[in-house]
Amino acid sequence: MVNKQFYRSSDLPDAEGSASKKTRPIGDNAGRGAATTPAEEMRMTPDPEATARKSPPKTRPLGHGGSRAEAAPMMDADDDSLPVVGWLVIYKGPGRGKAVQLVNGMNAIGRGDDQAVQVDFGDESISRGTHAYVIYDDEERNFHVSHGGKQNLVRLNGKPVLNSEPLANGDNIRLGATTMRFCALCGPDFDWSDA
Repeated sequence: MVNKQFYRSSDLPDAEGSASKKTRPIGDNAGRGAATTPAEEMRMTPDPEATARKSPPKTRPLGHGGSRAEAAPMMDADDDSLPVVGWLVIYKGPGRGKAVQLVNGMNAIGRGDDQAVQVDFGDESISRGTHAYVIYDDEERNFHVSHGGKQNLVRLNGKPVLNSEPLANGDNIRLGATTMRFCALCGPDFDWSDA
């Protein structure tokens, strides 16, 4: 196998036979991903401006109403500084008898560590990412449930959730093989702003 090396033209010897600069190879024909010509070397150099750019923050639209929804901050249901507004109690499927708490705002529900409400009790049909949201609006004092935009369905009292739906105390939410009963603490009769 012939191993050819290419040099910059400015690195070639001048008429007196001495190189004006120290020569350095810019690639070889061995096919190891290195540039084989100066033009290829320039194409392989990343654009510093492009690598410095950051992607814009992503929004999480709810429902399929056709309009783009603004992103609302997700709450961490394990944050002790946020008062509990309700619970989801698993009564069918893996994790039966376990309860997870809900807080004010958007509660992202899924199996992943990054979810505000983590329901990782062995049901792998629940998305790692956000499978569903349970939202508590402290100004209106009401709850809603919405799908998380994934392929997996969310069911409210046996019916698929296609848009944001009102959620009432005692309603059943099914994610995969797991069914949870919603237990509200806050609502029209009580909110932490009353305390």
